[in-house]
Amino acid sequence: MSRTAVVGLGLIGGSFALAAGARGYDRDPAVRARARARGIETVDSLEAAAAGAALVLTAVPTALTPELLRALSVIAPDAVLTDTASLKKPIVAAAAGLGPRTRFVGGHPMAGARRRGIEAAAPEIFRGRPWALVRTARSDDESMAAVSDLVVSIGARPVTLDAERHDRLMTWVSHLPHAVASALARAAGAAAGDDLARLAGPGLLDATRLAGQPVALALELALADPESLAGAIDAARAELGKLSAALRGADADAVRAMFEEAETIRRAMEG
Repeated sequence: MSRTAVVGLGLIGGSFALAAGARGYDRDPAVRARARARGIETVDSLEAAAAGAALVLTAVPTALTPELLRALSVIAPDAVLTDTASLKKPIVAAAAGLGPRTRFVGGHPMAGARRRGIEAAAPEIFRGRPWALVRTARSDDESMAAVSDLVVSIGARPVTLDAERHDRLMTWVSHLPHAVASALARAAGAAAGDDLARLAGPGLLDATRLAGQPVALALELALADPESLAGAIDAARAELGKLSAALRGADADAVRAMFEEAETIRRAMEG
């Protein structure tokens, strides 16, 4: 039996189970059956998932994570707990109320795929991708090392941040891209109408991929820090305004300079 367990067998949890050889649990029996068909060792209760586990990863929506962590701190008080929630400040705050023996390290894998659910799970989605680690009041050096080592073992790259910095950076690397993809999809849909579906190519599909994420997730991200996201949208709008002005002024040099700067930044992101 694996000493690592994962609770929540969607895209992230299922991919983790495949990559780490972890046993998994999902509250939906149909998801458990599909995970089992994918070769994942599944169990039929939270208690069975946590039994004997040295480390338990939760892969459920942010809003459900605190309650799940509280349950696990009772069921598996000696296990190291970690999560995958996209926001860290509320999770770190909730962790302070866990059982006295519980060790918890905040986590957030920066990974994804075009499709969702256990059917899209793949162990390689973590390879080379950042995985944020957040020390909490319930973390110690041993638990931080345990989670970091596990992250490295599945090919991801641990990046240690505090909760406030993590959530601030997520405005730019996660929340704003969702908002921009949504705006682009709406603008293109309004302009192209029924022809959009017939003619959309890889460029538009790639640029609007995040607009196809679940509305509940998009809303969670948008409302995590509305003022911060609104400021980021204003900054993106200002950049588009500069480009628009250069185009209307037929200033090819300015347009080229903007594209070149963007290309440099994009290449840096690729490493």
